Amino acid sequence: MSLALSMAEALDPVRFAAGTGFDAESWQERLLRSPASRVLVLCARQVGKTQTTSLKALHAALHHPGRDVLIVSPTQRQSDEMLHRVAAVYRGMRGQPRLKRDNSSEMGLANGSRVVSLPGSEGGIRGFSGVRLLILDEAARIEDDVFASILPMVASDGQIIALSTPWGRRGWFYDLHEAVGNGWERHRVTVHESAQYDAARIAEVKASLGSFVFSSDYECIFGDTDSQLFSTDSVRASFSSTIAPLEVV
Repeated sequence: MSLALSMAEALDPVRFAAGTGFDAESWQERLLRSPASRVLVLCARQVGKTQTTSLKALHAALHHPGRDVLIVSPTQRQSDEMLHRVAAVYRGMRGQPRLKRDNSSEMGLANGSRVVSLPGSEGGIRGFSGVRLLILDEAARIEDDVFASILPMVASDGQIIALSTPWGRRGWFYDLHEAVGNGWERHRVTVHESAQYDAARIAEVKASLGSFVFSSDYECIFGDTDSQLFSTDSVRASFSSTIAPLEVV
């Protein structure tokens, strides 16, 4: 690889991704190139978010020596799966040296950087600091206390990317999307914005699922979960001062 190409890939994650054979869609280019320190990605299932963030993770590890990249998901298995994708891309690159450490939960690069997969539990994520990139996968299902524990780990020059399909109108991921002017950059990728879906595939998926699942998992709409006894609007209305309380006589 020429010095000019190497520098271009270091400066541009999209060029880096293309060098691995990845042809990014428009929304993937925007996410890969985003310099925002705090990023929310509300995305449908099977649109390519795991591959995109795996490339983002590897780019950060390769070009920021001695820095950590953390992957946090609701379960260790989910985090390990993304790390597996990161490692697979690395092994497919030409001229990369042997990894210093390579196991199911950590990939250590020769430059001192690490990509580490962690479970979404408050007790299993402590001990890190100065993190360059934190990826929160299936973020809507990561509990509030875990999110609060993770935030101090990210360095002032670090980046947080939280990706998820919606999971009800609850939790920090939903609250951040609803808040205005909170400093988080927002991306939204439904099946209608993804090249992975054409009209026939969308119709097939819609016909196979209930309205709640399709609107949530494929159109990225925050709605009530199907396990709720009372709707979110009904619960909120019960605290409204404009509705007269029910009197029992």
